[in-house]
Amino acid sequence: MNCKNASKRPLLAAIASMLLAAPVAAHDIVLVPSGKNELVVRYGHPGDWQRVEERRLIELHTYADGGPPQQRLADLRPVPAGFGKPPLDLRLSDRGAQTRLVAARYDNGYWARVPVPGQSKPFSRNTTRALLPDAALVTNNLKFAKALVLDPRDDSLHKRALGHLLELVPQKNPATLAAGEALPMLVLLGGQPLAGAGVEVGNLDDVIPEDKIVRHTTNAAGIALVTLRPGGLNVVAVGAERPNDGSLLPRERVGGADRLALVATFTWVRP
Repeated sequence: MNCKNASKRPLLAAIASMLLAAPVAAHDIVLVPSGKNELVVRYGHPGDWQRVEERRLIELHTYADGGPPQQRLADLRPVPAGFGKPPLDLRLSDRGAQTRLVAARYDNGYWARVPVPGQSKPFSRNTTRALLPDAALVTNNLKFAKALVLDPRDDSLHKRALGHLLELVPQKNPATLAAGEALPMLVLLGGQPLAGAGVEVGNLDDVIPEDKIVRHTTNAAGIALVTLRPGGLNVVAVGAERPNDGSLLPRERVGGADRLALVATFTWVRP
C-alpha cells in the first residue's frame, strides 16, 4: 500500500486492505465508461494509480442485448499520459454502440509475506514458497470488474451474473432509481450469496479517511442496500479472502497459495 499517510486509505481498497493486510491487496481493476463510446481500464486506487499489465488482464468482454460476449483484449491500446510520462491506462476506443455491460478478470499473481527480524510488519514479494520457503502466508490475488452503460430500458443485463469468483450484481437498474433511493446490490462468492460482506461506493479521485468510510453490509441473502453518489462516476467495491481449501477453486488450479484474495468492482456514470 501507499503508506505516505497511514491515517488514510483509498475508499476502493479499504475492504481489501483490512481483510488481506498485504501491500498488493489495495489495488483494483476498474472499468470506466468514458467519451461517447470509449472504455478505460485502470489499475490501482485513488492516489496510487499504476500501469495496467496487459499480461495479467486475461479477459475483457463486452455484452450487448441478446448477443454473446465479445472478447476485446486485442482492441485495447495504451492511453498517452503526457510528455515524459509512461502510459498507465488502457483504452477501448469503440466499445460498440449497443454495448451495455463490460467485464474483466485480472490475475495479480502470487504474493508471499515473509517475516523480517526486528520488524513488526513482513515484506511481500510477487512469488511463492518455491523461492521463499519461509513465507508466513502466500495469497493468490484475483481481481474482477464490471461496468454498466446506463440505459433505463435495460431490464436484464444490469443483473446478469457472469460467474466471476467474486461478483457484484445490481438487483435494480441504477438508471431507474429515484433520487435518494438505495440500490440493492447482491454479492456472490463462488456463485453463492455472501453474507456479512462490506460494500463501499467511491470514485477515482477521493482518498477517504478510514473513520469516514461508509460500508453497507450484506444480509443473509447476500444483498446490501447501497447509497450511491448523486451524480457522476460510481465505483462499487467489495473484497473477500478465503482459505485455499478447494471450496472455491480446485487446489491444483491455485498452486501453492494458502489463501485466495479477491476484489470485485462495478462502475457506471450517472448523469
